[in-house]
Amino acid sequence: MPNISLKSLINAFPRQEEFLTATDIYKYPLYGGAKGGGKSRILRWALIRLLINWAVQGHKRIRVALFCEDYPALKDRHLTKIKTEFPRYLGELSDSQTEGLAFVLKLKHGGGIIALRNLDDPSKYASSEFAAAAIDELTKNKREVFDQLRSIIRWPGITHNPIISATNPGEIGHEWVKKLWIDREFSSEDPDPSQVFFVKSLPTDNPYNTQEYIEELKRLPEKLRKAYLEGNWDVFAGQYFSEWDKEQHVIQPFLIPEHWKRFRSYDHGHAKPASCGWYTLDEDGRVYKYREFYQAGLNVDQIASEIKKLSEGEIYDYSVADPSIFANIGYVDKYGGQTIAETFSRYGIQFIPASNRRIDGWNLTHQYLYWDNKMRPKIQFFSTCYNTIRTYPVLIHDEHKPEDLDTNGDDHCQDSDRYMLMSLHERKTPKMLEGEELVFKKMMERHQVKSSYNDFYYAK
Repeated sequence: MPNISLKSLINAFPRQEEFLTATDIYKYPLYGGAKGGGKSRILRWALIRLLINWAVQGHKRIRVALFCEDYPALKDRHLTKIKTEFPRYLGELSDSQTEGLAFVLKLKHGGGIIALRNLDDPSKYASSEFAAAAIDELTKNKREVFDQLRSIIRWPGITHNPIISATNPGEIGHEWVKKLWIDREFSSEDPDPSQVFFVKSLPTDNPYNTQEYIEELKRLPEKLRKAYLEGNWDVFAGQYFSEWDKEQHVIQPFLIPEHWKRFRSYDHGHAKPASCGWYTLDEDGRVYKYREFYQAGLNVDQIASEIKKLSEGEIYDYSVADPSIFANIGYVDKYGGQTIAETFSRYGIQFIPASNRRIDGWNLTHQYLYWDNKMRPKIQFFSTCYNTIRTYPVLIHDEHKPEDLDTNGDDHCQDSDRYMLMSLHERKTPKMLEGEELVFKKMMERHQVKSSYNDFYYAK
């Protein structure tokens, strides 16, 4: 073996060095967030570094794993690179009956093994054991995959067992990855927050990117430029509702004029969340979603009771719901009702079937979300509609039917919005008469809000 240090062999640039240091300190370091940051390469070398450092400490023949979402990705991102990138004196790529597809270090370097695996069926690793793991393109995986891997990363005698990852924004796992590493919102089921660390790498951090490549990223449309060049997690390739912009679509709650029409829309769920939205309509046909109900695990009576409480004191033009709740599928409530819709009616909630033409509904949703420098969107959301606001920017296109969204995503709030918009048929609230507007202005002054009617409901 030539007299070359491991540091020289890796030849990491400063941002990659920061990530390598993070792998020594944190259990869940994440690297990347934009194009051209050298993500896949540093994952490979981070595992080599761990194995060699453990060998120096006396831990030989340690097994770690490098995961991609499927075999084609594993081949394109790693197998073709390992053959030319890892020197022969370090180890060799093999596919043995004992270890499967793996890169095996020479015994004089500790004999450590990088198992090269794909995550098309993560349950097949349930009985496996690795001292560490690297997940390339973490956002291409659902949260359950990450949690399954958390359960198999352990090794006798080694106390620091990191799960290191790299990724770009986007894909099916965008929401949960953003929640933990970017927004840092944790629950009791999440990893220890003190062990979750993000190293943001931009294409400008990578000295091997040419200036021509950087300039090309700068010339991309605004949303892609923000995602690929600036590492903005609120926009990404594959985003279904590309019109979404929090500054345009989310507004502070305001006192809704009494004469504005109100509506409700409901998407049923039990194991998955049930979602109900409350909407109001202004005189120009603009829709405001001012309240939401969103919860999983409740029976129909509990859901109906909650919606009834949230609706007290309000009058609705009508309420629409997922057509499936009108089907007689053997469901029986505690009163003997034969459909879910009948149960709601016993709580005074009368739904009419919504249109379930998905593509037409999504096209209409796109139209209402659209905005430009001359026009505000035709639908806006009170900032209190947390789940609606959370889910719009993370939904992605269906891989096999790109005009539809991927139903594996959290689309329940959007389903209720779609039902509502399909039912409106360009309705508007009738304008007030001259005397009524005077009463309205006095009411505004009494509540210490803007006295101009026009300014009031156009204010953000």
